[in-house]
Amino acid sequence: MKKLLLLSLLISFPIYSQETIPIKHQKWDLKSFAENSTFISKEKVVRLENISVPEMVLYRAKGDSKTDKAMIICPGGGLFYSAYEKEGIKLAEKLSLNGITSIVLKYRTYPRKGSVYKWSQTLWDKPQMAIDSAKIILPFSTKDALNAIEQIRNNSSKYGISPKKIGLMGFSAGGAVTMEASYTAESKNQPNFIAAIYPWMDIVSNQKVPSNKPPAFISCANDDPLNLAKPSVQIYQDWILAGGKAELHMFSKGGHGYGMNNVNAPVDRWSQLLIDWILAL
Repeated sequence: MKKLLLLSLLISFPIYSQETIPIKHQKWDLKSFAENSTFISKEKVVRLENISVPEMVLYRAKGDSKTDKAMIICPGGGLFYSAYEKEGIKLAEKLSLNGITSIVLKYRTYPRKGSVYKWSQTLWDKPQMAIDSAKIILPFSTKDALNAIEQIRNNSSKYGISPKKIGLMGFSAGGAVTMEASYTAESKNQPNFIAAIYPWMDIVSNQKVPSNKPPAFISCANDDPLNLAKPSVQIYQDWILAGGKAELHMFSKGGHGYGMNNVNAPVDRWSQLLIDWILAL
């Protein structure tokens, strides 16, 4: 029954040209109890958990105004699961329709027996434990993002994009992956531009603007219950003070995790603002 529900949810999305791309990686020392399992919430939202084999799903640019730009998307989920639908598929489809090749990254998440999603929800009652657990997995998730950039760059002609126009973005914990990757990247895997959407900066270390200073897009809501508004503004300030280019969009309301959901508020405009920003680069 669960498999039938998942299938019905996935085929309800428009048909797009997709390609699954494995990511080169070294197996970690942590024991994974279940590989790449899927969780469907009571709201019939698709989430992924126990991701131990990283991969990318590519959505080629469509429409009359195709660009040579690409964006790699890191969904959020506290590094315990992936909000794959609202912070992955839906955005990739929208970017693709606007001429931007999009890649949804299935980076590795915290391995655990049983439902990681249900366990992670209770974990937030102890914020420091959640932070400590996420820090354990962040280096693996970050390595997946850096490897994804390098692989896409090395095969850019195959995908019809420029090796100098590859972006990286993420939501919440995916924003942490994005920022950690930006801070630690080498020339071969540096993102050319980045976007951090309500980034969870508590788990990111050594927050020094990288030497290549990729143009940055930042967005968050002032009423984010995880208090992510201040660190979002800090990223903007860091970039400007370092002589980098940055664009900041703060909304009075929106809470946390709005992603591509429609909340009938000005925050719903954030994804179109992102598209306009990418196209103007």
